[in-house]
Amino acid sequence: MRSSLPVLCPPWFAGVLAAAALGACIDAPSPDPGPAAARLVTSWDPLACGDPHRIVIELEDEGGVPVSASAPCNIGGLTLEVAHLGGYRGRIYAWALEAPIRSVTQVELTIDEPVVRWVVATPL
Repeated sequence: MRSSLPVLCPPWFAGVLAAAALGACIDAPSPDPGPAAARLVTSWDPLACGDPHRIVIELEDEGGVPVSASAPCNIGGLTLEVAHLGGYRGRIYAWALEAPIRSVTQVELTIDEPVVRWVVATPL
């Protein structure tokens, strides 16, 4: 015996039912913090990296808001997006799993353009 669902259910109702079921699976987007005001493009010599490790940049703006990023040393650079132009203080260092941080360098930067390029000595 055949199902009587097609007879009892109009096609538009089946479409609405399918859309509601699929709509429940869609994740709501997270609130957008807004576009970054600037990017700090940092680079170093990837051939000077030695043993595998990561390079970490930690900055803090004048209001104390932190921003940080890290990348494998052999990539040779990383980009850090900052919320606004101005002065930043922080540090750059080398880090490896199960090892203490090393080659810590304290830094002060003024980010006064939409894209700031910064070449650093390779933290070992």
